Amino acid sequence: MAISILPGAAATRDASGRLFIDEAPLKPIHVVATAAVLGGAALDGYVLGIVGPALSIAKQELQLSAISQGLIAASALIGVFIGGLFFGNLADRFGRRPVFAWNLAAFILLSLLQVVVQDVWQLVAIRLALGLAIGVEYAVGSSVLAEFSRRKGRGVLLGCFSIGWQVGFTVAFIVGAFYDGDNWRMLLASSGVPALITFALRMTLPETPMWLKARGRDAEAQAIVERHFGAEYAIPDVDLNAKHASPRELFTAETWRQTLYSGFFWFCQVGPFFGIFTFMAPVLESLGLKDAAAVDMSLNAIQIAGAVFGVFLLHWMSRRGFVIWTFVIVLLTFLALGLFPQAPGWAVIALFAVYMFVAPAANNIQFVYPPEIFDTHVRATGVGFSAAFSRISAAGVTYLLPWLLQQFGFSATLVMMAGFPLLGLILSILWAPETKGKHLR
Repeated sequence: MAISILPGAAATRDASGRLFIDEAPLKPIHVVATAAVLGGAALDGYVLGIVGPALSIAKQELQLSAISQGLIAASALIGVFIGGLFFGNLADRFGRRPVFAWNLAAFILLSLLQVVVQDVWQLVAIRLALGLAIGVEYAVGSSVLAEFSRRKGRGVLLGCFSIGWQVGFTVAFIVGAFYDGDNWRMLLASSGVPALITFALRMTLPETPMWLKARGRDAEAQAIVERHFGAEYAIPDVDLNAKHASPRELFTAETWRQTLYSGFFWFCQVGPFFGIFTFMAPVLESLGLKDAAAVDMSLNAIQIAGAVFGVFLLHWMSRRGFVIWTFVIVLLTFLALGLFPQAPGWAVIALFAVYMFVAPAANNIQFVYPPEIFDTHVRATGVGFSAAFSRISAAGVTYLLPWLLQQFGFSATLVMMAGFPLLGLILSILWAPETKGKHLR
């Protein structure tokens, strides 16, 4: 499973002269797989984004303190930690399709259960379970898309997972902003609608041929290839050494550094991101923006633009250069905002807009790097571990941010959070591999 710097020219055919499926032109199966995965990404963003507007309505009824708000917001992120660790390995053992498809049934049920919530702990429990389902999306969704994608456009396609997530997150904000009722339970349960649509779509998607081949089921794998790609295509060589997809393979003498890096760069990106974006209203108030509705909407538009721009960056830049330079920009932005609290209002808004643009752009690589780093037989396990590891920082910062803002103010809190991009930058310089353009194996 070791990753080396990309060699000059990769082989594109098997011993019989058939092209590998990742060299195929655009096929209907590419479209179906993309829609099935990105629909789940948008659903994830919506589930995590709608909790902020809902809590602003529920605050009085549930008598929420700053700590309890943080706990509710962080509960889904804690669930992602557990779901990524457990269900990613199940997808490597028993198949992408069953875990990937039926996960959406859990989304539908849990979304609807939020209608009957009566107290804080019931809501925390349901949001925790939703986080388990989101963990499946991160671990299995990006693996499915990687294994169905074309080699030359893989980075851009996987980067669109982040755009889908960002669209869902922004739609949740818009729904919350224009919702004028007081039924916060229905607001939370609205995620059941996109979950139902995505579930119907996923039931049409076959198992990935690469996973079948990795399990030694060559005849089934080739049948899917011939049905959806054509008889002139074959599956790239995959690692058949491990039949049981043990998580221990992630931490051998050869692989531990790559595994830790896959988790750490994600950890350093999402800690500040989830804290700031979940509690956008108090963050903007801390910046001195009392009447912030128009600014808030504008900044969400900047997020979408940043996510789209990040896809182009993935096409233009190496993977290693992408993570290094985005960490540099975020670090400098945090330090400028934190160390110069008396800066003019326009400068503060401009700097915050830079972060709102760069952070979604940087997040694109979270769904590109891990699927490229890990081999097929442990891909979902490895991606699941990386997603789970990242949620340690996401849940911690989201839980503590309301309290940190109360105790220390925005500037000091941002200086503390600058430690995340600093750590990410150091580890990227030391450990980041180059995986752009490689054949998955």
